[in-house]
Amino acid sequence: MLKTLYAGLFFFLLMAMAVHGDSTERIYRIPRFTRGNTSVFPVQPIDQAAWITHPVLAYANGPVKAPSIVRFRCTFTSDGAPLVFDVTGDERYLLTIDGSFVSRGPHRGTVDNWMYQSYRAILEPGVHVLEATVWKLPPFQFPHAQHSYRHGFCLKAEGPYDAVLTTGRGKWTCGLLPDNVKSIGKSGGVWGTGDGFEIYGTGSHEAEPTEWTDPAVVRKPLLDGNAYGLRQEGWMLYPSQLRDQMSDRVRPGRFVDGEEMSFPIMVRPGEKKRILWDLDRYICAYPEAVVKGGKGGKMTWRWAESLRGQALDSKAKGNRFKGNRNEWRGKTFDGFGDRFVFDGRDRAVFQPPWFRCGRWCEIVVEAGDEPVEIQDFSLLETRYPLECESRFKGAGDPAIDDVQAICVRAMQMCCHEMLFDCPYYEQQMYPGDTRIQLNVISAMTADDAMIRRAIEIFDLNRRDDGIVPFNFPTVCPQDGAAYTLCYLGMYSDYVMNHTNRDWLRARLPGFRNTLSAFELYERADGLLENIPGWSFLDWVPGWKNGWAPGSQGGGANAELNLFYIHALQGAVRVEDAFGNRHLAAHWREKANRLKKAVVNTFFNERRGLFASDAAHTVFAEHAQCLALLTDVFEPTRAKALFERLITEKDMDRTTVYFSYYLFETYFKFGRADLFLKRLDLWKGYVKLGATTTLESPEFPDTYTRSDCHAWGAHPIWFLRTGVAGIRSAAPFFERVRITPQPGGLNKVYATYPHPSGKMVEVDLVFEDGSVRGRVTTPVAGEFIYGNLMLPLSSGVNVVR
Repeated sequence: MLKTLYAGLFFFLLMAMAVHGDSTERIYRIPRFTRGNTSVFPVQPIDQAAWITHPVLAYANGPVKAPSIVRFRCTFTSDGAPLVFDVTGDERYLLTIDGSFVSRGPHRGTVDNWMYQSYRAILEPGVHVLEATVWKLPPFQFPHAQHSYRHGFCLKAEGPYDAVLTTGRGKWTCGLLPDNVKSIGKSGGVWGTGDGFEIYGTGSHEAEPTEWTDPAVVRKPLLDGNAYGLRQEGWMLYPSQLRDQMSDRVRPGRFVDGEEMSFPIMVRPGEKKRILWDLDRYICAYPEAVVKGGKGGKMTWRWAESLRGQALDSKAKGNRFKGNRNEWRGKTFDGFGDRFVFDGRDRAVFQPPWFRCGRWCEIVVEAGDEPVEIQDFSLLETRYPLECESRFKGAGDPAIDDVQAICVRAMQMCCHEMLFDCPYYEQQMYPGDTRIQLNVISAMTADDAMIRRAIEIFDLNRRDDGIVPFNFPTVCPQDGAAYTLCYLGMYSDYVMNHTNRDWLRARLPGFRNTLSAFELYERADGLLENIPGWSFLDWVPGWKNGWAPGSQGGGANAELNLFYIHALQGAVRVEDAFGNRHLAAHWREKANRLKKAVVNTFFNERRGLFASDAAHTVFAEHAQCLALLTDVFEPTRAKALFERLITEKDMDRTTVYFSYYLFETYFKFGRADLFLKRLDLWKGYVKLGATTTLESPEFPDTYTRSDCHAWGAHPIWFLRTGVAGIRSAAPFFERVRITPQPGGLNKVYATYPHPSGKMVEVDLVFEDGSVRGRVTTPVAGEFIYGNLMLPLSSGVNVVR
């Protein structure tokens, strides 16, 4: 009876959203939001499959000492029926059917929240071969965000294919690949993205085992489960709701410095050839080289975000300045990558285990005693298939288009199986960055799968005190409750802009646990102090290591307490949306009490500003922004504080990251002109030749570390929600409010994704203080511009 029930519930396949090749499509199992009976009783078809590995690795439960790469193969006969299956592996797998790519995976998670993907393949009648290459790397040779339990592979097939393909039942064989992949460590300042590798002979996806054998079972199928509630050790499986990563073969840009981009490229015996490749844009990709012959030779393929030259300021030391990203003459290459060693075979295909990224590639080929023939260089571009489906056009400032382009590209490069702060240096997900990125995604597309995934990753990995990690997933987690306060803001953002109530309801217990955890750090007047970990706020020059002023050593800080108010106010919105009035009242009372304590402790009457620290030694834009956004003052005093914010000269300034909150403040007080002026920083990025947003501003004697940091992509959000003024006006976007602020632009055209899948669209002309045009919306709402207030109905509305 149980098995029949599970079959009825979980064999249901959602409509496919991604197609792999001509014959395989991605499908989606019903999502599961909580642990429940995972690994206790069977809750999904894949629970009926075993986990297998190579016998040599059967007792290697934990870290491995060298890269362990296993090829699994199963030959089977099809009568032409579609093949439907679930698949996962540890740490990573690449899956093919009859040699054609199906997927890489699994989508990133933790051992207690391990992802699997599902597919439907159309097969011709006859014999077919299913293969998976599965690798596990030693500690810290893998990207830090990659978790692992042990080497293993698991596949569950449906219907007639169950007996022949499901691991533990089907006749799988496996082979340990030759010891041809070795770490060469890190270079170029990277630390979280894994090692570079020396690969001998050919890449791991092309190498053939020297011996095939039967696999060993390292975890048996769950079958009927355990009546006493005991969980199987290891992987707790969940169906991924993310679309698969792109895998598009491209060859962008051009070779510079003398070599033409034409193949084959011949390198004579004893010759050394250097190729400098300008990719023309920032890209994340698996580099692939196809080589013929050349035994005894080698190739080094390194990546860099920018080339480096002499600083323009004569006082600056060293050739570290990046300058214009398009320029290459007179600059040096400082990068990170891999080394390929040739064994002379007729066709060797090299590809590293993990993707690389940047704008520039340096390829150095050194021939030994035999000539080397480079038959091809190409890139398999990889990222989440995030596209900007919304639009913004503002007549009067054509440079805005270029700003949007680098913002979109930055978001795409930082969006994979999880979100990254930056792809080149860390590939970590930090709540402060993430909250901004999630709102940018909301302004780009109605697809909220990545938004939900990011929030649940933090929720599912709460500490015992309710605080979420400062960075996660990672094998090197940091602690910093300051970013937990940013994480809490994601919930009110979600409840306003998206509609998956079931998913959100499942997250609320964790949300409440985290918010309540801060009560442990309240002093008598309600102010937070001595919160754990690194109280990072912003990379302001003069703030030691980015600490919130006054917080280091256990003191109280204005911004952290204002973030706490913001989180409490967001909790009111969330609980009200679910009808939990008593909980909303509790959070509201705490927020109102805290407002008074913040004013009493941090407001400096003489300067008319909030100090960041209790001693009133630091004054910054940051505290004024958050005080205004949380309505600490009534309207008259708030207006006076805003005037001080925009006129006061002696204040610490927000950097790229925290300018998100500054811009929210500008629009709250109707000053789109200030936002458009501050876009000069992003326009400067464009003039520098950047194709993504930089981590921080760059000056003649100072260069930014990261050329791709998505915390700077927020102009996408503000052009649509601020300048065009399109915002949700009710929980779950059931109403819309449009309050355009053209800020000197005489025409604005914009669309914003509504969770219904339709767009809210504005097409407006501004002239002599008046507005005319058209608003199209899938939900009712209101339009406000100056003294004009119009009700909006679902459909097309004329504004005049």
